[in-house]
Amino acid sequence: MAVKLRKVWVAVHLWIGLLIGPLFVLIGLTGSLLVFDHALDEQLNPGLLLTEGSGTRRPVADVIAAAERSHPEGGTAAAVSRPRVENGVWTVWFPGGTADAPVFTQVLVDPYTTEVRGRRAWGEYTMSIAYKLHFQLLTGRTGQTVVGVGGFLLAASVCSGVLLWWPLWRASWRAAFAVRSGRRRVYDLHKLIGIASAAFLLVIAFTGIYMTFPETSKSVVTAIATPTEEPKDLKSTTSSTAQSITPDRAVEIAKEQIPGAEFDHLHPPQGTDGVYEVALRQPGEPTRSFGRTQVWIDARTGEVLVVRNPHDGTAADAFMAWQFPLHNGEAFGLVGRWVVFAAGLAPAALYVTGFLLWRRKRRSQREHPAEATTSPSPPADTTATAALSGTSA
Repeated sequence: MAVKLRKVWVAVHLWIGLLIGPLFVLIGLTGSLLVFDHALDEQLNPGLLLTEGSGTRRPVADVIAAAERSHPEGGTAAAVSRPRVENGVWTVWFPGGTADAPVFTQVLVDPYTTEVRGRRAWGEYTMSIAYKLHFQLLTGRTGQTVVGVGGFLLAASVCSGVLLWWPLWRASWRAAFAVRSGRRRVYDLHKLIGIASAAFLLVIAFTGIYMTFPETSKSVVTAIATPTEEPKDLKSTTSSTAQSITPDRAVEIAKEQIPGAEFDHLHPPQGTDGVYEVALRQPGEPTRSFGRTQVWIDARTGEVLVVRNPHDGTAADAFMAWQFPLHNGEAFGLVGRWVVFAAGLAPAALYVTGFLLWRRKRRSQREHPAEATTSPSPPADTTATAALSGTSA
């Protein structure tokens, strides 16, 4: 029975790796690239994203006004994000396109002079293309579904690999972790890279599945715990005698609600009765690339309408907030990012070593067909011995 079950896991591990392995390689390599997406983007486009200016930064209101004046389609900015680094620029976002094919344009503004450094559409520059390749294979919803299914298959491949490795660990430390010379080296590298990256790949696969199927994932989470819903239908005072507050004042009001929080981004009011939504980031939030603390403010009176503090959220809120920062490693700072970067390279190493093992075995079967048909598989309790003697792949 154990021998038959082992054969099943060998087949699962082999055919998922051979058939779906190239997809794992592509998603893994692009994922490693995206771990440091902002820094790479700045290196690729320094004239657009970095400034040599210094002195006093201009008000947020001036930044938004400069972006709106320069935007060819006109309209009100949908969001404005602070400079990511000290010598970075403001990013002002404008929506466009259609409901079926939305287009989001960035206008990049110098924080010291409010000079517009340039504009670009998300999905048309290098790092955003890499993101669409990673998340949707450049084919929209269909590609996104393929990536999500690939996440399940990656988890199955990792689990089957661990199950095949486990008898080696039970036999001896050397059988489980040794890297030997000669013909055995490729096999040993495959098993060592696999077991070293297994836990990280499972976390990446799980969080990736969650983000690939957000509605389904949220419904599953909601069935277990209750998330905090986004406030709806918030409106500002429409009295003609009320004077609108500035974006900078809205940021000040928001920060007064959460002492110690840092400003991250802001959504200006849309329409005559729109509200400000100010996003802050507090110490202890797992997401470091953007803030999840939100404050909604009446754009006319400055009255605080809603405060959403993630530290006061439900278990469902906390679970959902951890998915993205676990996926790219930022929850654990620079060390976490480098760990995820290395884990993203693992599928490529596993595919190459696994393919070499499969090709060697196929060549051996062609050269010695009688042995391939008459030699039984080693029993489960002798797997470690067979591996050490070089007869197991």
